[in-house]
Amino acid sequence: MGYFLLILINLLFPIAGVGFLIYFLISPRRTLLKNLKAELKERFTLSACKDTPKNALWIHAASVGEVKSVLLIAAELKKLYKKPLIITATTQAGRQAALKNEVFDKALLMPLDFYPFIKRFLKFYEPCKLFIVESDLWPNTIVACANNKVPVCIINGRLSQRSLKRYKMVKPLAKLAINKINLICAQTQDIAKRYLELGAAKEKVFNTGNIKYDMLTQSPKYQEEAQEIIKKLSWKEAFILTCGSTHGEEEDLIIKTAKKLKQVKFIIAPRHLERTSAIIEKLEKSKIPFAVFSKIKEPLKEQTQILLVDAMGKLGAFYTMGDMAFIGGTISKKGGHNFLEAAILAKAILSGPYFYNTPDVALKLFKEEGAVKVNKTTFAGELEKFVKDKTLAKKAGAKAQSVALSFKGATEKTISIIKTYGK
Repeated sequence: MGYFLLILINLLFPIAGVGFLIYFLISPRRTLLKNLKAELKERFTLSACKDTPKNALWIHAASVGEVKSVLLIAAELKKLYKKPLIITATTQAGRQAALKNEVFDKALLMPLDFYPFIKRFLKFYEPCKLFIVESDLWPNTIVACANNKVPVCIINGRLSQRSLKRYKMVKPLAKLAINKINLICAQTQDIAKRYLELGAAKEKVFNTGNIKYDMLTQSPKYQEEAQEIIKKLSWKEAFILTCGSTHGEEEDLIIKTAKKLKQVKFIIAPRHLERTSAIIEKLEKSKIPFAVFSKIKEPLKEQTQILLVDAMGKLGAFYTMGDMAFIGGTISKKGGHNFLEAAILAKAILSGPYFYNTPDVALKLFKEEGAVKVNKTTFAGELEKFVKDKTLAKKAGAKAQSVALSFKGATEKTISIIKTYGK
C-alpha cells in the first residue's frame, strides 16, 4: 500500500504542481517567485551545478533557522567523516544563509520531491549519506536514497502532534519512508515516541535534544547597530517590548495594545519580511507614530512608539534592547518560534497559548517563572504588570536564562549516537 501511494503521488505531481503554482502566483507571498526562472534548473535538476563535490555528505535543511542550527554539527560531521559537505535548502533564503558559511562546500536548492528529480540529483552528485534536519520527511527523497544505497539520518528530529495526525492519514506511505531511515535523533522523548508511532524501529530512535540550542549566544551580532537605532529613537529610558517572528494577527494585537499602553515602546520583527508593506499599511491606518529600521538614518525629531524591523538577522540584537520579549507564532496558531533566543539573553517572555513546536521549552519556562502565558484578552494586562515594576522583568529574565542554559549539549549527544550507530 505504501508503494502504491508513492506511485500515485508521483503520477499526480505534475497536476498538483501546476495548481500550487497558480495559487502561489495570486498569494501575498508571490514576490518569492522573482527568481523562479533561475531556480528551475535546481528545482527540476535539469543539469548538475558546477563545482559540486561528489561522494560528499549531504545535509538538507528547510530554511534559514534550520541552516543556522546545523552549523556546529556540520563542522563535527566533516571532522568525523573527513568528506566534503553539500547542503540543500528548501527556500532561497536558506540557501543564501548557507552560502555565508565556509563549513559548506556547496549550497544548493532542494529539488522538488518528485522521484525522477531526486534520482537525477543522486546520479549527478553521488552523495555518501543524507542528514535531514528537523521535520522534512519527503517520501521520494528518502525512498530514492534507500534504493541507491545512500543512508538517511534525521538529526534534530521534530514531529509535532499535529504533524503526526496528518502522517497517520497516509500511514502506509509514512511507514514506508520511516522504515527506510537508518537513524533518528529526536529533539525530545515525546517526539521520539511519535516516530515510533509512525512505525520506526525502536533501536533506530534516540532522544538527543535540540541542536539549535547549542547555537544560542549571549552576544548576538549587530548590537551596536541596534543600540544606535534606540538612541536615534530616544528610547533609552523607555520600557521596550521586543516582539519576535510575528504574524498578522499578532501585529494587530500589538497595535491594539500600543493604543492602551502609550508609555510602552514596541519593536516588531515579522516572521516574513515580504509582509513589510502590509504591516506598514496597518501602522499608517492605526495613526500610531512608528519608524522603519531601514529608513532611520538620523536621530528622529518626532516621538515614535513602534519600530518595525525590516531586515533579516537582527532579532537577537533587538532582543537585547528590550525589557521583555513576546514570542511570535504563539497567539497566531503557528506553534511558537524560538523561545530560547530571547531567554538566553535574560529576557522575561510573554507567550500565547500555541507553543506546540517546542512544548518542552515553553512548559519549563512557565514552570520556572521565566515566561508568562497570555491570550488576546490578557496580553495588555500582563504586560502592564511588568511595566509598572521593571524588577519583575529582571527577575523573570534571570530565570528564563537559567532555563535556556539547561537545554544545551545536544550536538555532543547527537555526534556520539552517530559514531555508535550511524557511521
